[in-house]
Amino acid sequence: MTTSKKTVAVLGALGAQGSSVVSSLLEEGPEAFTVRAVTRSVDSDAAKALIAKGVQVVSGDTKKPESLSDAFKGADAAYIVLNFWDPAIMMKEEALTKEVLDVAKASGVKHILYASLADSEKVSGGKLKVPHFTMKAKALEYARSLGFEAVTSIEAAMYYSNFFTFMKPQKDDDGTLVWTLPSKGKISVYDPNTGTGPATVAAIKDPAKYNGKEILLEADLLTCEEMVAMFGEKMGVPTKFQYVEPKVFAGFGFPGAEELAEMFEWFDEYGYYGPETEQRKHSSGKEASGAGKLLTCQEWLDTDAYKTFGEL
Repeated sequence: MTTSKKTVAVLGALGAQGSSVVSSLLEEGPEAFTVRAVTRSVDSDAAKALIAKGVQVVSGDTKKPESLSDAFKGADAAYIVLNFWDPAIMMKEEALTKEVLDVAKASGVKHILYASLADSEKVSGGKLKVPHFTMKAKALEYARSLGFEAVTSIEAAMYYSNFFTFMKPQKDDDGTLVWTLPSKGKISVYDPNTGTGPATVAAIKDPAKYNGKEILLEADLLTCEEMVAMFGEKMGVPTKFQYVEPKVFAGFGFPGAEELAEMFEWFDEYGYYGPETEQRKHSSGKEASGAGKLLTCQEWLDTDAYKTFGEL
């Protein structure tokens, strides 16, 4: 294990996953890491709060990979995440990520920690593409071809918060909150704000151990129906889960509906992370993170974090 102080560049440092990585790095103490937060919003209150904690805040935009040269320069490790759901990224995610990786390599970064996911297209034999999964997997393959000293895949599960944001329920006339989704099976879920950082930092501290590894950040494994029941019990309101066929859901017409419908088909047929193998163990995230670091759904609800998303 390497113990000398490292400089770590964190992309998306003000987002859910990136902010968790920054927080976990800071928890190691000022002698452990030089933390470099990369964001477009260098003048925001959130960025200023990080500066006050001793974090280097550097301007950079994943949609303009060439803008990341300064962010990567002198960094030993880099946490790389791109937001597929940004309308300016979406189907450009794979190409943009590869360009980001090229800049990181040219800048001398040694260890890449990349927010990847399963290759749903390959696993399903082309039946399901789920671009925001498959493009990440293809970018991971590219990262491994570039000759970095270490490449670690840090794979988020579905966010608990998704059920309170873009998958929020509709309210029936009687006040019941109804979640309508094309999902029957169990889904790997977690809280990105607390659950991304611990395993990532473990990998940064020991690149030899985690080189080539795929860390699956599954905190809980539940059906949508089970989670909806838990939401209702916690909030003290009537809730209901309503299943709808993927083809019907895809026709709902909102941006990303088709992508989400195919994603839930992937979950039901292959599981969130795809078939479990020696390389892709569901327990890998808990093992890397340490006891109690990945919050179960009930533990997350008990933090009242769901309240930050407003009234449903």
